[in-house]
Amino acid sequence: MDEIQGLLDQGLADLPRLFLEGLISKKLRVLGVRSTKELSSKIVTHILSGNSEPFIWNGTGRRKNITITMGEEDLNEMTRQIDDFCEIKLPQLIKGLAASTSAELLKDLTVSWVKEQALQKVEFSEFCDRMEDRWGQLLGQLRMLLNIAREWCEKAHTRELRQKKEKKLDSKNILIRLLVRACQVTYEIICLLENGFADGAMARWRTLHEIGVVAAILSQHGEDIVERYIAHQAIESKRAMDKYMSCCEQLGYKPLSEKAQRKIVKAYEAAIARYGKEFGSDYGWASEHLKLKRPTLKDLEEVAGRADMRAHHQMANDNVHAGIKSMFFRLGAFEGYSGLLAGRSNAGLMEPGQNTAHTLTQLAILVCLSENNVDDNLIANVMRKLRDEIPRSFYHADKKPRMDDKKYRKLPKGTDAADEVVPANPTR
Repeated sequence: MDEIQGLLDQGLADLPRLFLEGLISKKLRVLGVRSTKELSSKIVTHILSGNSEPFIWNGTGRRKNITITMGEEDLNEMTRQIDDFCEIKLPQLIKGLAASTSAELLKDLTVSWVKEQALQKVEFSEFCDRMEDRWGQLLGQLRMLLNIAREWCEKAHTRELRQKKEKKLDSKNILIRLLVRACQVTYEIICLLENGFADGAMARWRTLHEIGVVAAILSQHGEDIVERYIAHQAIESKRAMDKYMSCCEQLGYKPLSEKAQRKIVKAYEAAIARYGKEFGSDYGWASEHLKLKRPTLKDLEEVAGRADMRAHHQMANDNVHAGIKSMFFRLGAFEGYSGLLAGRSNAGLMEPGQNTAHTLTQLAILVCLSENNVDDNLIANVMRKLRDEIPRSFYHADKKPRMDDKKYRKLPKGTDAADEVVPANPTR
């Protein structure tokens, strides 16, 4: 797709010459000489060559001796014309060219995409084979841990329903809902890991960590804080409405009806009136129990006993936001890799894999463990043992691709290392 731009660049390189030919043609006409494109082109070639000898043209017609004079005013005028062309006409030309050729180009790409897509499917299949060879057993352990958590959660939920006399949201119900969401997030993490997106998996672990922190806070303070947590929906709905109404017109979307807006505002005002002004902050549901006007996630981590994961949470933040750190540090690229990672990689699975095992186990035990139930204690111990195995397994599995990468970098340039090591290219 660079061919058209190449032709355009070539034309732009000849721009000063073309304008100079136009100026020469104009001066020849003033001197009474019939100007042709060939004549003006040869004169310009003579001038640009630096030849100080008179230019001789053996064209047809009466012989004349003429002198072409070019002053500063002529050069200024030519420069102005070039600037006008580049600033005004050229952008219009590029837009018009792009518009007129895009349909044909898309048609060509659609035809060629069939072959390209088939090639990419083969490459992806080969990548998956390598991922399975390197990380399959480890990811299997993580899937096992998730399956245990899901089945345990289902058991706890069934037991909770049997014990309830009336259907209402209470602390146990909310904690189970948090664990259910954590299981779904863990599924997403595993999906990203097995497809070679370690940085994306780390970003999803951030959500898993935050779910665990919230669950820990709710379990510590009981029904009263859970009531506030549920009521905080009114605050978040009002915030979401304000953001939507501020941009829906620009996007061409339909605004919320007056009735819907009044309902959201009414619920918001009722929540503030009941729980106080501080309730309107991001974690306002925890302000009363943490004795803080505007609690932050950092405050919640401290109270929940989850501050030990703060450095990893920051690493995950770097993958979510567009800060400069994420431009130069990628889990999926080995240290020293000089390329830019725009796709899959078989590197960097250790951190998100270890963290996921740790956080999911912690949350499942918090929500499901009943100290008086033998089965629950047995499941908790099984999860703990598996959780302790997973970090060690990921650590040892992470060594192999790093060693292969270092070995590949030491090979002479041009060496075909396909049968010897996995190349440094993270997508391999």
